[in-house]
Amino acid sequence: MANHLVTSVLTMGLSILFILVVVALVAKHGSSDDDDTPLNSMAIHTICKPTEYTDTCHDALADVSKNSSSTRRDYIFASFRVTIDQLKAASEKATEIRKDLHGKTDDYSKYARADLKNCETLLGMAADELQHLLKVASQQKLDHLPDQVDPILVRLTAVRAYQTTCVDEIQDDKLRDDMQKTLDTANKNTYNSEKIIHYIPDILMEFGVELDLFHGAIAGHRRLLGDDEEEEEEHEHDEYEHMEQAYFKTPEPESIDDPKKVKPNVVVAQDGSGQYKTIKEALAAYPSNHKGRYIIYIKAGEYNEGQIIVEQNNVYMYGDGRDKTIITGSENYGISKCGTSQTATFVAQGERFMGRAIGFRNTIGTSGLQAVAFRSVSPHTLMVDCSFEGYQNTLHYHAHDQFYKNCSIYGTVDIIFGSGRAYIQDSEIYVRKPESDQNNTVTADGRMKSVEKGGVVLQKCKIKATKELKAVQGKVRTYLGRPYKEYSKAMVMQTEIGSMLEPEGWNKMDKPQGNKYHDTCTIREFYNKGAASSTEHRVEWKGYMEIKSKKYAKGYSSDKFIHAGSWVPHAGVDVDLKL
Repeated sequence: MANHLVTSVLTMGLSILFILVVVALVAKHGSSDDDDTPLNSMAIHTICKPTEYTDTCHDALADVSKNSSSTRRDYIFASFRVTIDQLKAASEKATEIRKDLHGKTDDYSKYARADLKNCETLLGMAADELQHLLKVASQQKLDHLPDQVDPILVRLTAVRAYQTTCVDEIQDDKLRDDMQKTLDTANKNTYNSEKIIHYIPDILMEFGVELDLFHGAIAGHRRLLGDDEEEEEEHEHDEYEHMEQAYFKTPEPESIDDPKKVKPNVVVAQDGSGQYKTIKEALAAYPSNHKGRYIIYIKAGEYNEGQIIVEQNNVYMYGDGRDKTIITGSENYGISKCGTSQTATFVAQGERFMGRAIGFRNTIGTSGLQAVAFRSVSPHTLMVDCSFEGYQNTLHYHAHDQFYKNCSIYGTVDIIFGSGRAYIQDSEIYVRKPESDQNNTVTADGRMKSVEKGGVVLQKCKIKATKELKAVQGKVRTYLGRPYKEYSKAMVMQTEIGSMLEPEGWNKMDKPQGNKYHDTCTIREFYNKGAASSTEHRVEWKGYMEIKSKKYAKGYSSDKFIHAGSWVPHAGVDVDLKL
């Protein structure tokens, strides 16, 4: 009894001491979120210190620093504002060059017009995304920004991805170099904005903003004392969902109990038994004042309508099965000379696109080279029971957070690639026979900076060879992936890997500029199984590691990687949130 009393007193004493220490820390770090306080020239040093391109950062803050009434908020978001103007200027230049080529029939003019039009679209998307991000983020209380780093960086990563795609897909060397130079400062300011947001807690503390250290520390202390972990995680889901929702343009739609039991707004059927015979007609009928989900039921059939782009928000499409309702196309780079992103049979663009029981195909074959079946830039893309069939570059997770459940994915080179965050769970990946001079690679992530929110995770999947590949097994090299950009991020875990895989597992980029990406990438494996799962002969790169502890693999669970618990269950989709 006495020992118990002493223990209780000691515990209480330590708790009081802990609280006093935290309070002291809060007092030390500043007073309040008083954004009307003018700053001196030292603010430029504080903002630009963590950035990679300091001269560009100083230039972006030049006008702000000249204004004696500029506030903390003005300094923090100055690079955002400058980047928007630079993106618009770059888009206008692309338009001017394209118009100068109007009427010319030579191949250069033909392909250059298409590439420049693509740049106009992508840079317009980048400017719009950044404009909305600035509007929302700049209205937040400064001491709340550290809790919003993730959704802000997800969107800044998208802004960067659109700029990169614009340049990468220009075919003419001189025109590509010209556009790269035009976008150089915008790119640098985007990277600087990412760094500023990543280090925003440090910046705010140097600005004297009082951060909510007390709440965070006490919450952590309660966990140590044994509070229910699941209840706390559910609370964290609610908090993250509420906070992230502010960065969407539309309200979150109603929840779905069962995705298989919904009433469609419209029905598409080729035999005339629905309101529309084509998917494009159903999308065109989307009411301008529509709120909530717009549900389209697509009956069995093969729909070849050219490229389908879903610009509308909160669209949910479902079919009669991945082998029955098929959306197909054959646009490609090899023959048509389209940029990779332009080859997609289907593009999900509006917020929260959801698809179920549909097959997406690009049927051009290996001669088409880059030929995308499905591309998404939709924030919170959700695909269930779908198939994605192509060869090179089948599934493009271009931007934002995306979740794929119980899907089938077919391809050869860089089958699953992009710059967003893609989580693929309980799915089957079928590796096909490529062209004779090609190697198969399952993943190719395009994260360019270490602070960006990008990467791809394959969890509890099966990677198999098709019959055609099995027939030439031993003559074709197959890898789990390659680091497509400097800070490429990929994890393959709890996945069954077929015998067609090379023992080294991963391959280097074959482009000259990518010959060191294997040192800077983040490529991981955890607890895989199957004929080629042994890591004994895996690559010995600085960027590669086999994770052997569940503790360290937790960061790649769906709940940690894309915060799936805060949005996937809302759509009635089962998701394994933990390992």
